[in-house]
Amino acid sequence: MPAELPSSILPTRIDDKGRIKLPADFFHFFEALPERKVYVTSTDGRIAEIYPISTWRETEKFYIANRKMDSARRALFTAGRLGSNCEVDSQGRVTIHSTLRAELGLDNQELHLQPWNLNRIRILSAAMFTELMSDCKAADPKKDEDELLAAGLP
Repeated sequence: MPAELPSSILPTRIDDKGRIKLPADFFHFFEALPERKVYVTSTDGRIAEIYPISTWRETEKFYIANRKMDSARRALFTAGRLGSNCEVDSQGRVTIHSTLRAELGLDNQELHLQPWNLNRIRILSAAMFTELMSDCKAADPKKDEDELLAAGLP
């Protein structure tokens, strides 16, 4: 059984060589996969993501199969423009392509790694983290709870 991603959002930074160091639990997730290759990209031009290569291949197939949808076509174009293949090295570091770092403003700041959809990791800039925090603080907890219960949350 493959390792699971942790549920915590954890801080990180990009080093002077353009790499992030994955916390141990995140690294173990990738270490347990058949391939250490990853695809690092953004599909929306706002949030970077680290996909295990098998997950990216399935995601890419979805976008290609749905390329008549404007949103799928845009996501695939953005991912191809900003993305790059790399490997998780033996010390748990992942290289973030300079184009992706520049476009999303990821250098020289604290970043946050967020497990996403049980199969990839999002890299949140300080601005994106603040935006998501503000959204959570502005939400109506009762409305959120009712919506989740209606959707079948156990």
